[in-house]
Amino acid sequence: WVQVYGDEVRAVLMESAIVWASCSDPSLSAAQWPALMFKALVDRVGLGSLVPVEFFGARTLAFLPNGSSLLTFEVGNCPKICIVILLHVLTQNFCTVKAGQSVLKDQNKVRRLKQSGESFLQDGSCINVAPHLHKCRECRLERYRKSREDEDDDDPNVACRFFHFRRLAFTKKGVLRVEGFLSPQQSDSMAMGLWLPSLTVQEGLDLDTSKYILANVGDQFCQLVMSEKEAMMMVEPHQKVAWKRAVRGVREMCDVCETTLFNIHWVCRKCGFGVCLDCYRLRKNRPPEEEEVFSWLKCAKGQPHEPQNLMPTQIIPGTALYSIGDMVHAARGKWGIKANCPCTSRHNKPLVRPSAPNGLSQSLRSMMGRDSRAPFGLDSFSTLSKPSGSSPKLFNSLLLGAGPSQPKAEGTSLRDLLNSGPGKLPQGLPNFLDHIIASVVETKMAEGRRTSGSAEGGESGTAPRREGLMGLSVLDPHTSHSWLCDGRLLCLQDPSNSNNWKIFRECWKQGQPVLVSGIHKNLKEHLWKPESFSGEFGDQDVDLVNCRNCAIISDVKVRDFWDGFQVISKRLQGGDGQPMVLKLKDWPPGEDFRDMMPTRFDDLMENLPLPEYTKRNGRLNLASRLPNFFVRPDLGPKMYNAYGLISTEDRRVGTTNLHLDVSDAVNVMVYVGIPEGDSDQEKKVMQTIEEGDVDDVTKRRVYEAKEKPGALWHIYAAKDAEKIRELLRKVGEEQGQENPPDHDPIHDQSWYLDQTLRRRLYEEYGVQGWSIVQFLGDAVFIPAGAPHQVHNLYSCIKVAEDFVSPEHVKHCFRLTQEFRHLSTTHTNHEDKLQVKNIIYHAVKDAVGTLKAHEPKLGRS
Repeated sequence: WVQVYGDEVRAVLMESAIVWASCSDPSLSAAQWPALMFKALVDRVGLGSLVPVEFFGARTLAFLPNGSSLLTFEVGNCPKICIVILLHVLTQNFCTVKAGQSVLKDQNKVRRLKQSGESFLQDGSCINVAPHLHKCRECRLERYRKSREDEDDDDPNVACRFFHFRRLAFTKKGVLRVEGFLSPQQSDSMAMGLWLPSLTVQEGLDLDTSKYILANVGDQFCQLVMSEKEAMMMVEPHQKVAWKRAVRGVREMCDVCETTLFNIHWVCRKCGFGVCLDCYRLRKNRPPEEEEVFSWLKCAKGQPHEPQNLMPTQIIPGTALYSIGDMVHAARGKWGIKANCPCTSRHNKPLVRPSAPNGLSQSLRSMMGRDSRAPFGLDSFSTLSKPSGSSPKLFNSLLLGAGPSQPKAEGTSLRDLLNSGPGKLPQGLPNFLDHIIASVVETKMAEGRRTSGSAEGGESGTAPRREGLMGLSVLDPHTSHSWLCDGRLLCLQDPSNSNNWKIFRECWKQGQPVLVSGIHKNLKEHLWKPESFSGEFGDQDVDLVNCRNCAIISDVKVRDFWDGFQVISKRLQGGDGQPMVLKLKDWPPGEDFRDMMPTRFDDLMENLPLPEYTKRNGRLNLASRLPNFFVRPDLGPKMYNAYGLISTEDRRVGTTNLHLDVSDAVNVMVYVGIPEGDSDQEKKVMQTIEEGDVDDVTKRRVYEAKEKPGALWHIYAAKDAEKIRELLRKVGEEQGQENPPDHDPIHDQSWYLDQTLRRRLYEEYGVQGWSIVQFLGDAVFIPAGAPHQVHNLYSCIKVAEDFVSPEHVKHCFRLTQEFRHLSTTHTNHEDKLQVKNIIYHAVKDAVGTLKAHEPKLGRS
């Protein structure tokens, strides 16, 4: 049974009628052909006015622009010849021709194609359709594989690179030859429908969310369009651009750097070898004497691939990409959305909304409940001016007035309001001001305590608290939160509070990590205990990693790991006879978490904090905008299971070494196990916390609140990654290490920054990170591109889910380019996120939603 209206069902089509439909398939003999028409019971993909039909005989599915050209097939009013044709087609459909079979296996169609000389698309693998013509790379490899039981069975999910791409035709002598390739002008409505926005509001997108996405991702999209235009300028005047239709469930990849092919790339006409824009440009501009960064695979008979002989090819049909680009600029102008892209000067400037009465900003008025908005209130943020380097400064200017370098308009701060005299304050404002004044006093007192503390010889390596952090409290004084890391790290204390996003966003868009506590209170505790995993999956074979030396222990039962999770005497021993500190390697493997542990998957996903970002269908998770047509990126969940590092020497090593990820992530501590058999372990853990540069508020969570500490994190801002690389390369050279060009000290995950290296990083480069202790039930939000490392204090079970937020897309885009240059042995070398496709479809859906709301704009 199928849950037709379930959340995961995107579309359900039901047979509706038999019709005559216009047909462009050359394998069918008539312009009008009998077809089965479908109607949509469920439409969450935005079919809109498109009418799905399936042609009898060919079994091809098409999406017609509308139903106006369809003629009802009525037996009573139909000539006998029509009935004969339909019966013939039905008989042929169900008795003679197998679904997905090539037209070349239908003798009637072959006869017609030979007579007309008309070209047709290759509709099967090279081996089955054109064995004597040039074969693509995949089909050439197929010849060396073991013969299958049914040689005539053509796999419908064929991986052939010329499938529905190369055009074939018969010569006058009846010999099959290559006629060419599809061109962008030969796209159909079905292909265009994937790349153009629907005229209706997209599911999961409201007006405010669409504006916010466009405000944060629009510039990146414009850079994407400009890059594609530059690529088109590299096409020689005599060359024709081909169009390679996107294939459902197939991720087109560059054969050189393994980056996902977004649109413009270059293809070999003989073997289908394809290279991305960056690899093509690199090879074409490389001086002959210079050593190549990436080696190119050779063509048939060992011939090298030369750039000038490759065929420029696009994936997006027609001019859809540029149409979306025009829509982006038009929407920004109409809705007053900020734009900082290079092409802004050629388009309308964004509209500026008038300031509110008494100089209060739109966002501040909304905080006082004087503005009715959508639940997420995104419009106030999307229309703000370009964000400053620090969100607290923004609110400080609102609360205390403009700084010395800012022009000060009358009535633009709350200080001006206080001095404006009685009778001029809006009704209900005094209570709001009481909260502000209390926050100011509290902040000033805290600053005074820190100043006096540092004068008495306090630790100078700790940066002062950022100015005006109390301004974030003003956003929503009812959101339970605190500040860690001396006021630099937001900790949200109620994971189910629907207003958490207000404060979270202000820190998140600055590239800061965020902590959310208390998630374990809502989880089903029995599901996450080690004995539960051991009982259900104990007989599975796994690989373990020794955290102390990174050695891999293969082919052991997962029960062996779980038995020693909280009992040191039951742990596997190393060559020295001592218990090893182990972590599970890739378990559950790959994307198996949901299938292998469905109950735990549901428990986790129901309780993830900030669901707008972290849920798979979250409105601010841009990965949710990628259509199901494409291969879904593996965003988790992924488990991290490891013992705690106990000894003094262990403080120099990490459970997970310094690295960074291409996407945002949330990591939840679902279980902390305190092992039996070491009476001094608590003392050692506290010593590790003391040496980990942790702040006093965090220490009080251990001493006073008696919470369970699980892991020590060090996270650094994405902008500081290059400085960290410089330090690690310098230290590597001091230790006599080599630095190969295709390796990276962060991406290699070969370093753990101990206290000595962290101190050098601060003293020599001015880089200070966030030292965070993750307790049971804590969720750590890590921004994309932020270098981070983890050191388990006790045995921990952590589960992480990745997501793509609008605020950090620029880092995802940059990191994809970085990963291209890594060696092929790197796990991060392959571009699995498909960030360009995610950007495209997020923007496409956003402008479509804005277009659907334009009538409201005209009435306002």
